[in-house]
Amino acid sequence: MLTREQNELICRVGPGTPMGEVFRRYWIPACLSEELPEADGAPIKVRLLGEDLVAFRDTSGNVGLLAELCAHRQASLTLGRNEEGGLRCIYHGWKFDTEGRILDTPCESDQSMIKYMVRLPAYPCREVNGIVWTYMGPPDKMPLLPNTLWFTAPRTHIEVVKFRNECNYLQALEGDCDHPHTTYLHRRGEGLIAPQDTAPSFDVEHTSWGVRAVTYRGIDNSDRKMVRTNLFAYPFIGLIGGFSGSNPTEQMRYIHPIYQVPADDYNTMRYDMVVDMSKPADGRYRAEYSHELNPDWTKVANKTNNWLQDRALMKTSVYSGIPFGNHTQDAAVTESMGPIMDRTREHLGDSDSHVVAVRQGLFRALETVQEGGDPPGVFFSDEENDFSDLYCISGPIPAAASWKELLTV
Repeated sequence: MLTREQNELICRVGPGTPMGEVFRRYWIPACLSEELPEADGAPIKVRLLGEDLVAFRDTSGNVGLLAELCAHRQASLTLGRNEEGGLRCIYHGWKFDTEGRILDTPCESDQSMIKYMVRLPAYPCREVNGIVWTYMGPPDKMPLLPNTLWFTAPRTHIEVVKFRNECNYLQALEGDCDHPHTTYLHRRGEGLIAPQDTAPSFDVEHTSWGVRAVTYRGIDNSDRKMVRTNLFAYPFIGLIGGFSGSNPTEQMRYIHPIYQVPADDYNTMRYDMVVDMSKPADGRYRAEYSHELNPDWTKVANKTNNWLQDRALMKTSVYSGIPFGNHTQDAAVTESMGPIMDRTREHLGDSDSHVVAVRQGLFRALETVQEGGDPPGVFFSDEENDFSDLYCISGPIPAAASWKELLTV
């Protein structure tokens, strides 16, 4: 349980908020590369950390991310003409490059110096593996792109899916870091019978990049137990994995990071990246969820239609009654909590240890930045930029053993 003040502190992400200032110190997704498919194509509106922005791909193929409203008379640049190396406002013709510099002010006199005196806020962008990443913090504090598998893997081995969640980022993130719910929320099959061991035990450890949670469940009539690791990585990433291969070496080459990117305090853009180094991506994961999405990334099943919950189906084959995949089922419960969950009213149990650790990690990051330090998980040299222990694995081990026994198999 959090106090009302703590809940506000950790949930609010707009400009000038303490948590928002933390998140601006990381490279975060701004949009998908496919949303800007061609040079000089149509710009798109981006809502990110409470700011209204416009993204466009210029004549050279570079992506710009600018404040949405023109520096002249505040008309929206999403209406602009994308041409000849810049984005031109349709109101008076002011033209901006990807760095926010004014290239042209055609309605001004030849003597006007205004284009040398004004600059539109702009954020640097990098395109990696189908995502446009941006950094919104102080320029002198810009870290390296993280050396994680989803940044370094070939594009051919990655699938990316994007969803809009109509709730605060934190309740969506906490859902990703809550393994016990899978026993119930995502249960399917005839009879809907739960496994005998529905109350797992946990180990939780804080790391340089986030939190590792280790879940143990008993195996029926056996002196062994099933172990699974789930991760939280800064700034707002839940990670699952470990299911691609039969041994830990193979499993460590598969990972599924989920970025819960705050659009603002009440809406979140979820980016799923499935990385499998054992084989090229075949589009199967993306196709599995395509029928759940509208063209604007909102979900077909949403709060306006009660997530299409089917009470008849609930009695036969889908425990939740929500006839879609895990993404929509997750969204249904987190969105049902309201735009921002009231954590003063919750009652946490043993099974919430990972959720508690995630909150602790975020508060530590917040305190570090407020004290003038660098938040955890950002690095400025190749030597520091090491995420080699960021992986997910699962498998059976002896009942008295640690999860690390899996690494010695």
